[in-house]
Amino acid sequence: MQKLNERRAGTCNSSVGGASEAMTDRLCLRLLATSDLHMQLIAYDYVKDRQTDGDSLARLATLIRSARAEAEDAGELCVLLDNGDTLQGSPLGAFLAQKSVSPHPMIAAMNMLGYDAVGLGNHDFDHGIDHLARCITEFEAPVVCSNMTSDRLPDLKPYAVLQRTARLTSGGSVQLRIGIVSALPEQTATWNRQHLDASAQVTPPLPALQNAARRAKADGADIIIALAHMGIAQFDEGDEAQNQAADVSALPEIDTVIAGHTHLRFPGPDHQGAQGVDCITGLIAQTPVVMPGCGGSDLGVVDLNLERGVREDPWRTTKQHVVLHKLTDDIREDPTIATLANDAHFATRTDLACPVAHLPEPMHSYFALACPSLVPALMAAAKKHAIATAVAGSNLAKLPLLAATATPATGGFDGPGNFISLPAGQLQRRHVAGLIPYANQVWAVTATGARIADWLERSALIFNVLHADTPDQLLVDPQVPGFRYDAIYGLTYDIDLTKPSRFDGAGRTVKGRAGRVSQIMWNGRPLDPEQEFLVALTDHRAGGGGTFRPFEDDDIMVRNEAPLDQALMEYLSDPNAVLKQHPAPWRFVPCPGVSAILNTAPDALNHLEDLALMSPEPCGFTQDGFARLRLHL
Repeated sequence: MQKLNERRAGTCNSSVGGASEAMTDRLCLRLLATSDLHMQLIAYDYVKDRQTDGDSLARLATLIRSARAEAEDAGELCVLLDNGDTLQGSPLGAFLAQKSVSPHPMIAAMNMLGYDAVGLGNHDFDHGIDHLARCITEFEAPVVCSNMTSDRLPDLKPYAVLQRTARLTSGGSVQLRIGIVSALPEQTATWNRQHLDASAQVTPPLPALQNAARRAKADGADIIIALAHMGIAQFDEGDEAQNQAADVSALPEIDTVIAGHTHLRFPGPDHQGAQGVDCITGLIAQTPVVMPGCGGSDLGVVDLNLERGVREDPWRTTKQHVVLHKLTDDIREDPTIATLANDAHFATRTDLACPVAHLPEPMHSYFALACPSLVPALMAAAKKHAIATAVAGSNLAKLPLLAATATPATGGFDGPGNFISLPAGQLQRRHVAGLIPYANQVWAVTATGARIADWLERSALIFNVLHADTPDQLLVDPQVPGFRYDAIYGLTYDIDLTKPSRFDGAGRTVKGRAGRVSQIMWNGRPLDPEQEFLVALTDHRAGGGGTFRPFEDDDIMVRNEAPLDQALMEYLSDPNAVLKQHPAPWRFVPCPGVSAILNTAPDALNHLEDLALMSPEPCGFTQDGFARLRLHL
């Protein structure tokens, strides 16, 4: 409570009553922040092979330079920071990692823009720790992570202290020492365990940040900025929470928090209703917090007024203002930044144009959260093929083989363009990149029928509880990303949308709830809770990615080093490849009188026959450009 009481008087545009008159030194510090850039260096859709008017660092460069110039004109010190998940997220990033391209154009762009410090996100490990180690050496700014160490990342720093010359409002200048600490979710150790060796350690973020902040203070830091690669929790996430930005903001050692990871924005309406969060002023526990979207969509700006008394006194924040500067349609890409990508960009396009397979029939993901789709069916078939090949001739081949798969690209936070639509015929590498945007591998685990039933129940949390005669209720909870919905192929089961899940958002059993998943069948018989299955899945899901319970090492039977995209191409290269290996795994229990709204791509209106059994009714468009369909269940 000490920190909360101290900060209570320091809200936006207010000063500490009675104390400011005695202060002798005052200065203004502007923090500029990006997060989750995910290799959006330029506004280009590599899957569709076309220039876009979307977000990118090359466009955001204009806002960065404008905000920095504004600060300089006002005599303010300005520092530019990034909060991680920078090196992965587009085919350009994958190409750079595969070919070990140096200099890395994203890092060259960040160096040109003058970033002062960079944090790590969990996805920065996705292309391997050796790639990450090379990239860290290319940054001119310190790369910081306070809760992760590895012998293979010798240049990674637990904290940094930036010494900058700041102008005092009364005239003259002073040396301000800005401490930077950084943390990523502790679950990174399981999500990326295939990339980490025995020397790698990921520790709980809160004590690590406290320790690093104290060390930075001991090294002379006047103020501490936390790069917290974690979101603002929308609900109680339980004992294994990954979105702890609010907890970080309550640490007494931390003066400002840059958040991220969830790709949401703060301040603003994205976190409306979250406990203890001021979505207007951008304060949590009276600490300024900013979360600047993803892909270069926004520039986070935190303006701090700092004051101190005699020169030995500590600096403290007396005023703060937090705002997001969003890209607008009139902002074009900065050519000096965009051209840094030219060579790698054209090489990536050439690589992605390579034909890799033949697709026997068209498919799309427009309705994948309303009914089973060919997209996850294809992914499941490829995973099963890879694991069946890997275990052939072993005792594992005697176990019944299932496949768990989520559907990539179902709209959500990334907008109405985030869907897949593939024509029948030649499949190019770029199409595969759209189907598999992450560097996942195909693994296999053993799981009992009981665990699988829990798995399905947890997946069904994505759907809202629906009520009869309630108009225009949303089918899908907008706070739950589509990739958290797994279908398990090789089974059939029903989902009753009028009933709540047996689990809450943190995966805890809710007393008295029977659940919404029923009639789980295997080979025409009810699923035996004791029966053991071999389940093909991704390494990410095996590690608990998507807030699922991670599998223990003893449960993981196959750690296939072949990437999922390679497994898909190998499967489709077989002329006898069949997408419909199993009946549709799931269906909604018919609910007369119940309807719900599905937000989907505008092009989905040309495919309504695929949803004929739900009598879809177009209902206009959302402000974000989604087509609204009323489905009758």
